[in-house]
Amino acid sequence: MKEMAAYLMLVLGGTESPSADDVTKALASVGVEAAADALSNLISELDGKDLGEVLETGSGLLAKFGSGGGGGGGGIIFIDD
Repeated sequence: MKEMAAYLMLVLGGTESPSADDVTKALASVGVEAAADALSNLISELDGKDLGEVLETGSGLLAKFGSGGGGGGGGIIFIDD
């Protein structure tokens, strides 16, 4: 997850297609070590794909889950003594 977050921040910062080295350096700059396997999988999955299209597809899939929230909490009852 941290690898994906760093990848997205690099894209937002102007790097069109961040490399594994870019992500590793970004994470290292804040004292975090990248997981090599997760990073390798991320880079290979996103290779040659438009990030906007990937996010749009994922958003459509998430919409199927619905977004009903839990019920509201009970109100506070004040008792005068």
